[in-house]
Amino acid sequence: SFPPSEQKSKEALLAMQTLTSYTIFIAEDDETILGFCIVFHDKDADFYLLEYMAVDPQRRDLGIGSQLFNTSYTYIQERYGLKPLLVEIDSPKSPSLDKALREKRAHFYRKLGAKAIDALEYILPLKSTETPPAMQLLLYHPTLDCIAKQTLKCWLEQLYTNVYGCEANDTRIKTMLHHAPELFHLI
Repeated sequence: SFPPSEQKSKEALLAMQTLTSYTIFIAEDDETILGFCIVFHDKDADFYLLEYMAVDPQRRDLGIGSQLFNTSYTYIQERYGLKPLLVEIDSPKSPSLDKALREKRAHFYRKLGAKAIDALEYILPLKSTETPPAMQLLLYHPTLDCIAKQTLKCWLEQLYTNVYGCEANDTRIKTMLHHAPELFHLI
């Protein structure tokens, strides 16, 4: 479900099982895995991150993804408190061979209540030899309709350092926020 430029190594994924800042959720039926998601929820971060989520292609459009998303967020929120959930998706606006899939994925998250952070061109900070695709950062929260530039800057710094192992002063963060408004609307 994820292009190579967006994938973490197998070792990094296996390590997530033992880290207290990650929870892995599995949707299964009679010992058959139907889907999974991995949520980052570091106690020092001001947000959660839906790091990966996938449903078996033959089981899509059956409500499994929606149930997995809602159950995961509810569990994390009840356990660690109410915080925004960030969701990284391939930009549905960018030309690509899988544009229809990107649009469907964006529609899926938007239907669940996630909103796009207007005027932000998100740069995925994976350490890979491949160029990451154009991305969009969505935000799921029951009451937020905007976020301050300084708040988003802090989130991006935490995301880059705690999830991707980059420096807090990574130049990509400056690039994303250089011409940004002081207040980002969620649309």
